[in-house]
Amino acid sequence: MNDFTEKYGEEYAKSIVAKPGVSEHHTGLALDLYLIVDGKDITQNEDLVQHSEIWAKIHAHLADYGFILRYLEGKESITGYSYEPWHIRYLDDAKIAREIMQKGITFEEYLGAVDSVSQ
Repeated sequence: MNDFTEKYGEEYAKSIVAKPGVSEHHTGLALDLYLIVDGKDITQNEDLVQHSEIWAKIHAHLADYGFILRYLEGKESITGYSYEPWHIRYLDDAKIAREIMQKGITFEEYLGAVDSVSQ
């Protein structure tokens, strides 16, 4: 958080970095991907988002392995985080992951639908 605040400012840092101790990464179920393009490691957020064609190919296969794209573009008001094509979450259920990815919904939206069905 300190690095992002220093580099990008506090508002941006809050929109892209979870407070220490509450990140999905701490659960062991989420991870960040990075790219190697033309032999170069692409790890900075502003560089990663410039490779939409590569992310589209990766995202197309996430659900096959039980993963979802966690922070979708245009869904910031639901997730509380900016679009992160590199942040994926493991669900351990390819069927549910496929449903979420095919519908283009967030994990929060999926969980809300499940809650309303079960009541």
